[in-house]
Amino acid sequence: MQKTKCYKKNDLVVLEITDLTEEGQGVGKCDGLVFFVKGTVMGDVVEARILKVKKNYAYAKVEKLLQASPYRVTPLCPVAGKCGGCQLQHLSYEKELEWKEDRIAQSLIRIAGIPEEEVRGKGEGILGGKTERYRNKAQYPVQNRKELREEIALGGRAFEEGKKAPEKEQESYDSLGIGFYGFHSHRIIEAEDCLINSAENPLILNCIKEWAREYKISGYDEETGKGLLRHIFLRKGFSTGEILLCLVLNGKSLPHAKELWEKLQRLPLRVEAGGLQRGAEVSSRMDAESEADGRCGVDPEREADIHCGIDAQSEVDVHCEENGKIQGRIVGLCININEGRGNAVLGRETLCLYGKDSIEDKIGELSFSISVPSFYQVNPAQTEKIYGKALEYAALTGEETVWDCYCGIGTISLFLAQKAKQVYGLEIVPEAIENAKKNAEKNGLHNTEFYVGAAEEVLPKWVQEQKREGKDVGNLVDVVSLDPPRKGCDEACLSAVLELSPKRIVYVSCDPGSLARDMKYLGEGGYVLEKWVGIDNFPRTGHVETIALLQKEES
Repeated sequence: MQKTKCYKKNDLVVLEITDLTEEGQGVGKCDGLVFFVKGTVMGDVVEARILKVKKNYAYAKVEKLLQASPYRVTPLCPVAGKCGGCQLQHLSYEKELEWKEDRIAQSLIRIAGIPEEEVRGKGEGILGGKTERYRNKAQYPVQNRKELREEIALGGRAFEEGKKAPEKEQESYDSLGIGFYGFHSHRIIEAEDCLINSAENPLILNCIKEWAREYKISGYDEETGKGLLRHIFLRKGFSTGEILLCLVLNGKSLPHAKELWEKLQRLPLRVEAGGLQRGAEVSSRMDAESEADGRCGVDPEREADIHCGIDAQSEVDVHCEENGKIQGRIVGLCININEGRGNAVLGRETLCLYGKDSIEDKIGELSFSISVPSFYQVNPAQTEKIYGKALEYAALTGEETVWDCYCGIGTISLFLAQKAKQVYGLEIVPEAIENAKKNAEKNGLHNTEFYVGAAEEVLPKWVQEQKREGKDVGNLVDVVSLDPPRKGCDEACLSAVLELSPKRIVYVSCDPGSLARDMKYLGEGGYVLEKWVGIDNFPRTGHVETIALLQKEES
């Protein structure tokens, strides 16, 4: 057995990086110890300084890049490496897709226990897409800038919330710190723009900063629990241009909301389309079959990565006027009340102050209303691929009864309802279910029924009710769709699914680990993997979406 050398903090070690963690940290080994090194990619050789040593692993930081990986690229984002958002900006997109596809496969092999040959043989590759301006939702934490808080504290001056300060006092108070949390911290990394978010966002954030400075609206301080403005929440309908702004408050009201709304309405939300290049679909399927089906291509979004560019703007993600400008419209101002001391972004109560409390968007031929707390996929172009695959895997003929668990605002439910006899949707967020009902009505899909509640509670209860009525629960449902949060499905939900004994289970997952765990449970209940595909719903991050089809084994 290889003996591990005794390492300690601040020691230097030379490492070859061979893999990445889910968080995008490089993985290397030396003398039997596993090292995690932020800011590296597979193929790098680095001299690293040890930060922390545990029994079987250690953390280190790069002191010197001895040999750059062929997969390393220059990040386009000025705060890449500091911000905790995009962990893979320094990795070529082709390699990112290859790594994500392999990560899904390895999870199915190691956790679900499916033979590698079977996993590889039933995989349909991974579908990539745009790497910039793809997100329709953004959440920005807000604080007073640290040095400004200290300056005010030293001056012994406390501004009354919402009162307009004299001009000379505005200079000392200055503006809010708005951005994103740093890696593994709640320290805000200020950023004027985020390349994966909508191009209008910086204009809106600057407008809020100016308003807050003028009326002395304070940012939230996690240490003291004081300060009013906690988060800025933005949603955009890419097919409509509608933008919904919600301010998350450590309080029950927003001073000078009318003045903010008026400023927002005067805001010219037009930005140059140059640089927002259209992204051709990308697939890392490395065989002729995928090239034949038209899904394999090169993503021209990042010329630094792939050396290819097309100066055209995707029609699906923005409204373009004839002069090539992007036109967005702020249609609503809401507040969300969150006076708790925890990490949750949103509180339980959302109020609309001006305009609408939701935005409209389209996926495929279907229209959707989306409110602040409702779950809605963040990448519209990739979402259409996800739901298209889910519909394909469900293989509906018009005679099937379907349960869609974790249905959100009814997106997958309504896609399936186009081809099913009856669809039941289930979601824990009441506002989302209200949206789902309206969306069904709007799209003329009346073969749907929606329930509010946790999947692990409502579905088992429904199964028991059917049993009490003397029904054969094993013949009531043909297809079950599962689209849980990152933690996966609760065992009670999976147990109820097994009792329903559907012919097919379509599992849409945003975490390969929890997907594989749940597939192992379903496999022990008589289901086998039929096929799977990865969809890169979160380019430049460590996250990836998977759609898997499980078929009931024949007796």
